[in-house]
Formats: sequence, C-alpha cells, structure tokens
Amino acid sequence: MAKIRANILGILFFLSIAIGLVTVVPPWLLYCAVFKKQQKFMLVCKPFFDVVFFLFGIKVKIIGELPEHGKACFMLCNHQSFMDVPVIMYKIFPCAFLAKKSLFQIPYFRLLLAYTGSLPVVRGNPQANADLPEKIQSRLSENFPVMAFPEGTRSTDGKLLPFKNGIFHIIKEACVPVFPVTLVGTHKIMPKSGFAIYPGEIKVFPHKIITAKEIEDLTSEQLKQAVALRIAEPIS
Repeated sequence: MAKIRANILGILFFLSIAIGLVTVVPPWLLYCAVFKKQQKFMLVCKPFFDVVFFLFGIKVKIIGELPEHGKACFMLCNHQSFMDVPVIMYKIFPCAFLAKKSLFQIPYFRLLLAYTGSLPVVRGNPQANADLPEKIQSRLSENFPVMAFPEGTRSTDGKLLPFKNGIFHIIKEACVPVFPVTLVGTHKIMPKSGFAIYPGEIKVFPHKIITAKEIEDLTSEQLKQAVALRIAEPIS
C-alpha cells in the first residue's frame, strides 16, 4: 500500500511540474522578456515550490549560511535524485546549469534553458567543450551563478560517487570561485529507480566558498579533492 501511495504521489508531483510549466512559466517568461528582467526569471521557482513541497509533505532545511544572494560563483553539488534541481532552485538561489546538450534539443525546454543562461555540455568530448571556460566567465560576469553535478550521475544510496575530472579542468581554466553544497535526503524523497515520492525532510549544507585566488594555487586534482572532502562531510 505504501509503495502504491508513493507512486501516486510521484505521478501527481510530475503532473504538478508539467502544469506549472504550461500555466505559470509562460506569462512570467513573457513579462521577463518584455521588461528585460532575465535574471529575475527563475525567481518564480521559490513561490511555486513553496506550494508544491508543502502539498507533498516535503520539508527543506538549510544547515548553515548561504553566501550573499547573486554572488558570482560556480556551485558544485552532490547528485542523489531528480529532486536535487527543484531543491536548489527553491532553497538556494537561481542559477544557470551545465546541462547535457541533448536537453537543449527538446522544444520549449530548450527555450527555458537558454533563457536561464544554462550551458550545453557534450559528455566525453573535451574539444566540443573547449569554449566552456569562456562561457562560464561570461555568465558570472552577468551575475549568473552557474552550477553542475561533478558526479555526473545520480547516486542510488546517497553515498558520494567519484567526481569526473573534466569539470575541474574547466573551473581551473576559468579560475572562478567554487561554492560546494551538500544535499542530504533527496534520494529518500525520490529514489533513483522509479518515480515514487516519499514525504520527508531534505537538508541543505552550504559550504565555504573556495575563492578564485585559492584555486590559482591548486591543481585541478587538488581542487577536486578539496571539493569532495567538503561535500562528503555531512554524508559520512
């Protein structure tokens, strides 16, 4: 019975997201486009997920202090669930995402990604991503925080997976501040397998920003290890 209830909640959750994408987002997108308020576009996520998370019994708690809103930084976060992105948009701050290039080929969704300042990434092809450092610097100069999941895929049990090397080479070349974040509990709310939703609490642990000056003195491997240690601490 509990599994059936969780699956029903999952269906309703994704249905609520779909309804929001076709009812709430278009007029807000039009407003932001007409009045040139691109950076305010993702602010609609907070009131929207305020309602959705309340209805589905999901609580999100910040453990620690977030950096100043709008501070230019590259956010790196562990990846446990499809719930991670809504939590970030709801409880941290609006940001551009590094997303698989295939997502930019989906009609309408492509428009939303482009308008949020998100950037396409081709996995396993460094040549195709050669201009990413320059694009990341450009986003940050426009006051768009950028984020990515260095594990590259979702963890099934909440434990931290090995980080991919590519993103740290890109960050090192771009020489931008890094903001590590740990999410705890999203894999219990929405497990990787299936689409069930289980009400509960998610904890967000923001860590101290690693400055661009500090990154200058680190190799990409040292940077990867430093970020991994910070993100892993609340999980272990």
